[in-house]
Amino acid sequence: MSVNRVKYKFICSVIAEKSISKKWVCYTAILYLYLFVSLTLFNCKGEEKSSPSEIIGLLSFAYGNQMPSISEGTNEGDGVLPPIPPVVGPPALPGQPQNAPILNLPQTQVGNALVVDDPHGFYGRISIFQISFQQPVHNQTTITAYIGKRNMKLEQDGTVVNATNFSTLTPANPNGGAFSFNFNFPSDQKQKLILLARNEFGISSKEIDFSHNRNCIGAPLLPNTIGDCDQHCFEIINIAGHLEFKSKLKHDVLTYVELDFSGFFPLTGAHYLIPNFFSYVLEPGDLPLQPGVISVATVLNQEGYHASCLELQTNYVSEDENGNFNTDIFHRRVRLE
Repeated sequence: MSVNRVKYKFICSVIAEKSISKKWVCYTAILYLYLFVSLTLFNCKGEEKSSPSEIIGLLSFAYGNQMPSISEGTNEGDGVLPPIPPVVGPPALPGQPQNAPILNLPQTQVGNALVVDDPHGFYGRISIFQISFQQPVHNQTTITAYIGKRNMKLEQDGTVVNATNFSTLTPANPNGGAFSFNFNFPSDQKQKLILLARNEFGISSKEIDFSHNRNCIGAPLLPNTIGDCDQHCFEIINIAGHLEFKSKLKHDVLTYVELDFSGFFPLTGAHYLIPNFFSYVLEPGDLPLQPGVISVATVLNQEGYHASCLELQTNYVSEDENGNFNTDIFHRRVRLE
């Protein structure tokens, strides 16, 4: 009897352990399922994107007769948007003017961006206002403002390419002029505005070049000569619409000289000129470099063509025939417009 009792107790303990194990597996499965569902919901919530109004780059004033924008776009930074097709509104309502839009030249004002939008001082702000037409248009006429670099253009089919920001309005009273556009844009870069009005009777556009000088206030405008060319100067000339930059150094007899020439954006250090240099080292049996003028020439790189502010710099090291060393750094800020 005692052996059977032991066997019975052993079987009961095994059954009990299996029961506890099953419960543990069940509880663990429920716990992992709960964690999976919680993480999934958290990730879905975290993927909500900021609205364009939270991104520095595009702002619009709203007046009493201005309907909400039916189309707008922006990007973070100064990247280029994809080609923007024509924005076409519905046809005129009965009794409305049936005229094609013919835009007058709007008024613009450029200044610093608002501090709340631009605490670090990188941006300018353009306001476009007093937008009017030579003859009345109906209130389904769309008015779109685009900004971009100078390579932005309006295609034959109404598509705008190389824009960086745009906004479209359909004013309830387009003939009153009580609506406007406002954009933030990078300072010290050449910019373009395209204003486009469209309805089923026609299309009209105006283009305005603009820029905002923030880091080259008071700097000389190019083309120009900066410095004393009897010693060291920068000479910038316009050749067939393209600027050529020269760093000129007048010198006596030299046995060694290194002179480099570069140009960059003062705020970031980004290079806007193709760097160039001159070097001379006296070799045995050669004559020293005789008195004269060293001239190092260069041109803008691709990014430099979009710049309106530039810092020119030359680093100079030399040794004369008596073994005297001389070093110098010559730099000046200039405006390209």
